[in-house]
Order: sequence, then structure tokens, then C-alpha cells
Amino acid sequence: MSIYKRGETWWIYLVHHGQRIRQSAQTDDKQAAQRQHDELKAKLWKRRHVSSATWREAVAAWLKAAPRDDADKYRLSSLDVEDDALLHEMTAGDFLTALADKSPATHNRYVNLISAILNLAKLRGWLDAVPAIERRKLPPATFRWLTRAEWKKLEKELPAHLLPLARFAVYTGLRQFNVTHLRWEYVDMRRRTVTIPPGEAKAGKVISVPLSDAAIGVLRKQAGEHETWVFPYEGHPLGQIKAAWGKACKRAGLTCRWHDLRHTWASWAVQAGVPLPVLQQLGGWASYTMVLRYAHLSPEHLRKWVNVGHKKRHRAAKK
Repeated sequence: MSIYKRGETWWIYLVHHGQRIRQSAQTDDKQAAQRQHDELKAKLWKRRHVSSATWREAVAAWLKAAPRDDADKYRLSSLDVEDDALLHEMTAGDFLTALADKSPATHNRYVNLISAILNLAKLRGWLDAVPAIERRKLPPATFRWLTRAEWKKLEKELPAHLLPLARFAVYTGLRQFNVTHLRWEYVDMRRRTVTIPPGEAKAGKVISVPLSDAAIGVLRKQAGEHETWVFPYEGHPLGQIKAAWGKACKRAGLTCRWHDLRHTWASWAVQAGVPLPVLQQLGGWASYTMVLRYAHLSPEHLRKWVNVGHKKRHRAAKK
């Protein structure tokens, strides 16, 4: 009910953003009370809703609303945004400043994550409107991979805390987060496999990676370092690698990103004759299109087909 009568006086009742509003219309005229009700309702909805909810509370609500993967949790923990900032005071500029050092692809992933959190806050009445955070244009799809000689140069310059992680990345093709946050419970030394759970895989599906002798060698050297983490740094997974990685690349005379180690693994595999469908499974790519980037590195998988049509025509001519 929107208006009701108590004795000879009409009363107004409204619910706005979960808040109950009950007040006297101070009249015994029903039509006058209804007009007051409608005017109050219009006024409330035009008024900007100011909530005391903070960014920390919005993040906590989003994390609690549904199961979230560890990669998103890690991104949120590394996002340089003031936890106590009031949601209704935050602007797109605040988030753009926090994302200033991100690559275009990483920037866009963060924007998707931030927008999801703010949209949930809006649904809960904590925010009137979600600020439009500009996404960055992605450059044409290219990739860099290291030759074996370049890798040897870089390997010599890597600091002790990065060397085993980089070696494991080159030997397995695992993404940065899956290496830095690798747990011993994911490793099966007897079966020589690493199994990444869906929540930590980019495609959201289990990745089972068979381990080479070189990868097993890295793991054996890490045994006993920590009971949970395979590659601990001061007792925790390594957070930022940017500064140490950049300095090592500079000393080696190279320009490359950590993710290029994954491209290196894939490129070496294709050059060694690994079929593209097999590479897709080993690398955990959801789309075969992503694997086709490496096809030009090994035309051998096409060579067996080049004479098929010719042979058929030759046999037909003989008949």
C-alpha cells in the first residue's frame, strides 16, 4: 500500500533503496494525500543516492556473490586503489591512474573486472551509475619468442629468485600466474604431470601438463623450499617481477616480456614437430585460432599433403 488511513488522517508509506519511509500527509483528503505521495516518490528518485559503501566493501560483496578464480583475486590484491574510497566519489580517472602501467590487454581485463564489481554495487543500491572506464585499443596480434641462443643469454642474467620460475615456464609453457602460484598439491611427480584447476586456468578448464625431464629437474631442486608453494619468495608466491625481469633483459641485450616465455615454449615445440592440435591441448588454449599463430614456424605438418591431389590425378591418368 502507498497511502493508508489512520483515524481521520492519511499516511504515506514508501520503500526507497531498501529504506522504509512512513510519514503523515496531515490531511483527511485522500486525493491530496495521494498527490503528496507521488511528489515525494518523484523527489526521492531524482535525488542522487549517496551511500557510505567503500571500494573494499564492493570488492568483498563481489567476491562473496559467486565463486571467483584465483587470478581475479590476485588482480584485485595488486590493484592500487584506496580501499576506503567511497564508491559514489570514485571516478573513471581514479581507476585509469591505477591501470596506467598495464599493457592494453591487461588494462582491458582489469576494466572488465572493475566494471563487474561496480555493476553489482549499483544493483545493491550503493551506486547510482557506473563510471565508464575507457578500454584500450589492442595492437595487431604479434608475438616474440626467444631463440635458444637468446634464452641462454637471458638465463645467465636472471636473478636467483626468478631463474627457476623462468626455466619452468620455458619447459612447460605455463602462464605467469600458474607458475608463480603453483602449489605442490598440483604436482604429481610419479605421473610427471602438473594439473591446473579450472579456477586458475584462463579458459576455465582443467589443464594437465606432462612434464619433461628438464621440468622435473627444476621441481626436484625446489623440493623442501616450502610446504605449499613450489616457487616461494620470502614464504609467499612472487608478486611483481617487472623490475627484476626488465633489468635482466637489459643486461642480456634483449627486449621481451615474461609472457614471451610461453611463446618461446610453443615455438620450440612446433619447430621440433609437435602437431598444432597437440600443442593446443598442452598449452590449454580454448581456441585453435590461437595456436595457428605458430603454424608458420613449421611447414612440415603441411608437407605430407602437397602431393595428395597430384597422386590421385596420376593414378587416374594411368587408368
